[in-house]
Amino acid sequence: MVFVPVRPRTLLRMLMLFATLFIAACSETTEDVRSSATLESAIVAGTATTTRVLTQGIPGQSFTARLVSDPETTAWCSFDATQPVTSTSGKVGTPLTLHVEANTTDTYRVAELAVTFSGGSATTLRLTQMPATTHAEYDRAWGELPAYRTGDDFIYKTYHTTLVGNRYFIGGEVRNYTVCYDTQTRVSQWVAYPVFYALYEYPKLDRVNAFGYDPNDQEPEIPTSWQQNISRGYNAGSYDRGHMLPQATRYNNYDTNRMTYYATNMMPQYSRLNQGVWATLEGKVRGWGPLPSGTRYDTLYVVTGACFQDPDATIANANGPITVPTHCWKVLLKQTGNLNKQLWELSADEVKAIGFVFTNDAQGAGTTILEAACSVREVEELTGFTFFQALSPAVSSEVKNRFDTTQWSGIY
Repeated sequence: MVFVPVRPRTLLRMLMLFATLFIAACSETTEDVRSSATLESAIVAGTATTTRVLTQGIPGQSFTARLVSDPETTAWCSFDATQPVTSTSGKVGTPLTLHVEANTTDTYRVAELAVTFSGGSATTLRLTQMPATTHAEYDRAWGELPAYRTGDDFIYKTYHTTLVGNRYFIGGEVRNYTVCYDTQTRVSQWVAYPVFYALYEYPKLDRVNAFGYDPNDQEPEIPTSWQQNISRGYNAGSYDRGHMLPQATRYNNYDTNRMTYYATNMMPQYSRLNQGVWATLEGKVRGWGPLPSGTRYDTLYVVTGACFQDPDATIANANGPITVPTHCWKVLLKQTGNLNKQLWELSADEVKAIGFVFTNDAQGAGTTILEAACSVREVEELTGFTFFQALSPAVSSEVKNRFDTTQWSGIY
């Protein structure tokens, strides 16, 4: 190694330059940190009760947060859970809880907060709360919908579509599917949908493969930043973008098929499970659906979902981590024939139900459909959801506790 001497004057200039760059960098970082304030959730559900103000700054720096909107229109917000408090202070780095009342109105409501830091910098934050859930779908005879379960992190949304007419169906607007979207896991807790070949699968088209966001052209909004960013996959070799409502169950037209590629209909599913026994079960479900003539029974009602027993199992994603389900499940309900009755009119011997549960791993991929089959009650115990609530209570209890694979052809 050759040592090259440095003149004292040159060394002094280098030290001064380094000092100048260091001070500038520190100054820029300090300035950036000093003005950093965000809302943990800028848009909250109508049932939400809290959100938090998150701040960053110089250690020891303080801030003041104040509701600046009209007091009459922001009476639903407070920095205290027990009384109206419109202004408070804190230290940067310590989350500040903003308490909100459940929205019982049918309109969005907005509150603005001014956050001012010691040193003079300030920012304004905007909080939007969605309208009350009307539960309109839950008042209808939609047999596939589970009972509504309140959760601050759940957004319930029904996607409607306009089907083209065919020899079985004149066409028109129908429901496509409903999701219970979990904003924390970024995966729907469940996706519920009817299966009926004559409406949804005929004519048979090609798949669109258009993985992407729910475009929010139907309400309620699920902000893009809350969805999975998976147009190019999960970048995790062992997981597929698993459809909860299979795209092959929606072939009537390309728009209807495209909806099945929304991020809200996707779960990280172990590849061998998704492409193996799970795909086989999806095909059997379509085969169990009503014949085009409707002579078998009116409709097959299906709920597909995910269970999250390990909240730390996540996949990194541009919009935030996606929780990997520990289990993938289905529950199904059918009539014994085309009885021309509403679900609540059916007796226990006029309706059949079954469930399936797979672990979302290599063990699940090696499970047979028969091994995964179970009663609907077992899936309720696993998930905490109540299924097929349109049935009368006495019938529901008997049917969901019953387990008989002979009523479903091809289970082995």
